[in-house]
Amino acid sequence: MNHTLKMSLLLLLITSASTFAQSTEQWPFDRAPITTLQQSQKKVFIHYFSPFPISIDNKDPESDYYQLGFLTDKGENNKHRSYGGYIRQRPLPRLPRMEQDWVLSDLKEEIRMASQLGVDGFSFNMLSTPSQGKHWKKLLLMLEAVKQVDNGFKILLMPDMTAGFKSHPDELVPAIMQIADNSALYRLADGRLVIAAYNGQSQPPAYWASVTQQLETQGVKVALWPTFQAWWKYISDYAESSYGFSDWGTSTYDEQHNWRRQQLETVDRHGLKFMAPVRPQDFRPKNFYGAESRNSALFREMWHTALDANADWAQLITWNDYSEASEIAPSTHTRRSFYDLSAYYVSWFKTGKQPNIVRDALYYFHRIQPTTASPSSANQAKPFKLLGEAQNQIELLGFLKAPGTLEITIDGKTYRKDAPAGITSFSVPLVNGTPAFRIVRNDETVMEKQGAWEISDQIQYSNLLVHADGGTAEKPWDYSKPVALKTELQLGDLIQKVTTYASTTFNKTKGDPSTVTLPAKDSDIASQIEDGQGGFTFTLGMGKSHKGGKVQFGDTLKLVEGQEIVFHIKRLEVDTAGGWVAFFISASGDHGKINLTPRNSDQAYISSNLPKFKVEQGNIKVEYPAVYRIRKTDGKIEFIYNNDLIYTADAEKSEGLDKVEIYMGSQKPQAKALMEITAIEIRKVK
Repeated sequence: MNHTLKMSLLLLLITSASTFAQSTEQWPFDRAPITTLQQSQKKVFIHYFSPFPISIDNKDPESDYYQLGFLTDKGENNKHRSYGGYIRQRPLPRLPRMEQDWVLSDLKEEIRMASQLGVDGFSFNMLSTPSQGKHWKKLLLMLEAVKQVDNGFKILLMPDMTAGFKSHPDELVPAIMQIADNSALYRLADGRLVIAAYNGQSQPPAYWASVTQQLETQGVKVALWPTFQAWWKYISDYAESSYGFSDWGTSTYDEQHNWRRQQLETVDRHGLKFMAPVRPQDFRPKNFYGAESRNSALFREMWHTALDANADWAQLITWNDYSEASEIAPSTHTRRSFYDLSAYYVSWFKTGKQPNIVRDALYYFHRIQPTTASPSSANQAKPFKLLGEAQNQIELLGFLKAPGTLEITIDGKTYRKDAPAGITSFSVPLVNGTPAFRIVRNDETVMEKQGAWEISDQIQYSNLLVHADGGTAEKPWDYSKPVALKTELQLGDLIQKVTTYASTTFNKTKGDPSTVTLPAKDSDIASQIEDGQGGFTFTLGMGKSHKGGKVQFGDTLKLVEGQEIVFHIKRLEVDTAGGWVAFFISASGDHGKINLTPRNSDQAYISSNLPKFKVEQGNIKVEYPAVYRIRKTDGKIEFIYNNDLIYTADAEKSEGLDKVEIYMGSQKPQAKALMEITAIEIRKVK
């Protein structure tokens, strides 16, 4: 089969697959399956900038480093006072995570969010060399996160030749050799590792030829794909050593719409593959300047340039560079607007077919102050400069499944524009007030959104950030409070569900665990309630219960090499009566036991009786629902909270501890407690 026929069949496969698109109610179109989009020869990567993860310190967002260090003029010991804060927005805030390895969990969350767009991966900005450490470690962790998510997402290596490798260019080859065999890295179909150096022109062509030769001598074949600043100045010199090229692009609409487009039409590309840049906006408080993007116009124009220029790949610039305000990741003041637009254009770019609009959506874009506003703060050192001709406007971008009317109301005045089915941009002057946006059809409002930000020319500091919001009526988002991100469990194959026990010292009562509350004050016995679905609820009451109770599973729950026992616990509630209450999920044997010990609703520890009682691992922060796991591997017993390994008993301590039992006890007879287990499973160790 010849190459042309193969490409035709592949394109047919991709476009036909849109018929089987998945319903994505958060977007105005139904996206094709991710696996289908990944099969496209057109690749899309999103530039990842490691200084700005979801969370820097895992603290409450009201008092974390973003809030107190970056977003305020008082942050970092008043470092940012002269321009009102290092950045003007942050990633959507989340509540603190309970995982010990919360950094890895956040990276996996970002991978999953980016993957939903149908992109092929992150182009990871390699800011530091291995010897410098900090950002190199972040790359290694990102590679591990990609492998754990395991959904086809890859990392395109982008060594930053203006950062760590600028002063240490000799460290690039050794750095790549450290990770060259990592399965999370992006490679061409022929196996070549792609190196997409940022500011590749910072090193001469001879340097890149040498890098390629050194790597190939050590068995690593590479395809050099440099990213330039003003590609037309360098393409001739670097063509011989390059497989493809890219450009960092512009930040103003006028430049992109005019002569930037013309360069792609008139300058010889020397037969190289082209990765088109796509940027939403650019605003850098620390540098006292921003650029005129005309709200969403720059972003859309750069996508259309990529389509019209028949770009082979595209790079979204960026996922999370908040210092330049070019981020498309869901954020506090652009919310999911550029993220959603990315989903639409990624599908268009990869399939070669504009997605059908199957549900109405509206997105709005505007600054919260005119570019002519004067700051009242005496701390602002100088006025901010705007690149490009200022366009102080409010934009409503409508995605209409049928013809309708777009409306913008501001300062008591309503502006209207009739729009056909499809995408229509409607702009009105930026004036003081809070705008409202509507889609009207057949004299009925089919969708309405109140603006989230007031526009005012009375300001303390200058702010050139384009704010934005929007979406569909079918799936509106709530931005009123921080989200709680939950751990995605990494579990091995299920061997057996455990729904019965061998014996218990508690009375057995039929019932529904969801109705169980803490024992009444007059209760003098502990009780167990079974839900008939493999779940158990254990309660500890007043009286004799403080001496403890036991549930034994006999040979049903035994620790076997390469297996683990998994307890899914919905809730744990205690009333200590001034003493202690403890549940002991134990690995037991003739000479003692080791216990995973939930103490209360937010704390657990590891204890042992070998033969004397001892705390093996101090207080561990937990939250419910929770999953506790006991596994046997390599002769050792491991205790795990969710995905976090919290304690390992060595082979000597583990000897003979193969039965798993549950104990309960309290210090005070007046204490009471409840633990609801929704499932107990035996699984293979993954």
